[in-house]
Amino acid sequence: MRYAADRADDKVKFTDDALKTILNVPRVFLPLVLKGCVDWAKENGVELITEKEMKIINDKRAKEKAKK
Repeated sequence: MRYAADRADDKVKFTDDALKTILNVPRVFLPLVLKGCVDWAKENGVELITEKEMKIINDKRAKEKAKK
């Protein structure tokens, strides 16, 4: 998990607590999830993704899912 997160982007980093929130993501979807988090971080000027940012990302995703 840490290896994949470190390779996702050279500027955006993840804390251990942030990675714990996506432990249940199937390995095949992990790059997609990490890329989505990195994209969100770049849009919002965040360089270190913590558990707090992961909660914001998950809430945003849940709202988008509910619209469909």
